[in-house]
Amino acid sequence: MPESRKRKGHPYRKPSDIPAKQRTKGRTTMAILFGAFGIIISLFATDSKNYLAMIIGAIAGAALGYYIGKKMEKGEAV
Repeated sequence: MPESRKRKGHPYRKPSDIPAKQRTKGRTTMAILFGAFGIIISLFATDSKNYLAMIIGAIAGAALGYYIGKKMEKGEAV
């Protein structure tokens, strides 16, 4: 008898309630939105010529937005 008949089947995967396109949009949208908020907050917190603070604020906001968007897509509490 061939070995391929002795293989176990694939484990059951529950289909997702949210389509894949919408899941990836949530991460991206939240990262862009929080990145913009990070720029605005750093703009008001420092003088308008401090570009380093604006870049750091944008990166921190985008990272936080990506994390929150990922948790939101999975349906978990943050």
